[in-house]
Amino acid sequence: MGYYPGVFGGNISIDYLKKKAPVTLAIIAVNLTIFIVSFLFGYERQLIILGGMAPIELVLASGEYWRFFTSMFIHSGAMHVIFNMIILLHAGGYLEPYMGQKNFAVFYLLSGLLVSFFSGIFTNSLSVGASGAIFALLGFILYFDLQARKSGHKTSSLILPLVVINMIITIIIPRVSFVGHFSGLVIGYLFAYYRHRSILGKIKHH
Repeated sequence: MGYYPGVFGGNISIDYLKKKAPVTLAIIAVNLTIFIVSFLFGYERQLIILGGMAPIELVLASGEYWRFFTSMFIHSGAMHVIFNMIILLHAGGYLEPYMGQKNFAVFYLLSGLLVSFFSGIFTNSLSVGASGAIFALLGFILYFDLQARKSGHKTSSLILPLVVINMIITIIIPRVSFVGHFSGLVIGYLFAYYRHRSILGKIKHH
């Protein structure tokens, strides 16, 4: 089995991911397939209009609740989807073997739905992309990386500079959703905090 280190650690070789992170590969495949098909048939714009997350009052008034879900799998350009999928490959390939397939899938989808909800509340335009759920993964990794550093453990993970750079890009570029990225990061960080505290609680009870 080949070994290709990810930017957060672990192995991101395809053979390894097929066995240890099939959910990550499936999510990547779905995102790429949707983008490629919409691009080939010229339906990119229509797909964004029909499936992007709209302001919450419009979603509630129209009953188009599918937007909470579909917006996670739609992208607004080749660079958008490629960049997101590269980060997902590294983050999911690192986290899924640790969390387990079921927990990872639930965490990813629930985070994406929550990000859609916050985007619908705090933005006045359509928003699309997997980056909200992906930032939740980054927030999760960031929490445990910072805990490791506090404990004096050296880490080769690039999570801290990656998050800082991405948040700077988020602030500088108007088209990038600050609400989506920031809410995803906070959701992932808080989930990791809760998971960490619950584990510590179980250890103390024993």
